[in-house]
Amino acid sequence: MKLLLFLLLPVMAFGQLKLKDKMPLDADRFIGVDSYKNTYFLVNNALIKTSDKDRWNYADFTLGSITEVDIINPLRILVYYADFNIVVFLDNTLNEIERINFNQVEDYLNIETVRMANNNSVWVFNKDAQQLELYNYRSGKRSIISQPIRGNLLSTASDFNFCHILTEEEVITYNVYGSILRSYNNPGYTRLWASSPRGVLALDKAGTIYFTEAPKGEFKPRVEGVKIAVKDLQLSSEILYIYDGDFVYSFKLTKP
Repeated sequence: MKLLLFLLLPVMAFGQLKLKDKMPLDADRFIGVDSYKNTYFLVNNALIKTSDKDRWNYADFTLGSITEVDIINPLRILVYYADFNIVVFLDNTLNEIERINFNQVEDYLNIETVRMANNNSVWVFNKDAQQLELYNYRSGKRSIISQPIRGNLLSTASDFNFCHILTEEEVITYNVYGSILRSYNNPGYTRLWASSPRGVLALDKAGTIYFTEAPKGEFKPRVEGVKIAVKDLQLSSEILYIYDGDFVYSFKLTKP
């Protein structure tokens, strides 16, 4: 179901959103744009990467449906297949580098979600223990980051050194040492996205996008006169990408 967009901007953090570009895209899901300006999306359970001149494809239909794709490191792309509890790493031309089968790791890991981290590690949410962990796929070492988390997990987002957890009850940010950097009640968010320069984005049931740099601060709505049905989005540096199922809109974030 498509959602209606209203842009809410923190008064102290942002000035306005300026429409920079509008690109047609026929996709089942928009993943995002990497630091080299390549675009990633899913079509018929295949990952597609396009540039101005080239197009690359990756698919492994024996692993079921693609659950997550993490392009934070465009030289080591993470593709997660929840049906088989397997992560596949791809290079910048979408060739497979290696894979992690969490069914075969020591003590078995039943994973609900997985995100990229630093130092040959990934953030994983252990479904059985309801805990966030760091798993080093070189050493096989596991580090428990959180205590059991209350409520159902709705979404996670990471920017290497930090992992953001969204449940029905709260939003929590952890660092790699297991420290809670911030925690607050979930005001109604349903999904999270992370971007190092800007912090975290959140979406609620009404389709409102929140820039959550100051989650306890007061936000004032600012409607730009454009209503877009939000299917997927991404914040990369100073560009907010919004996919409505037909077009990818690129908005430039400008400071006051």
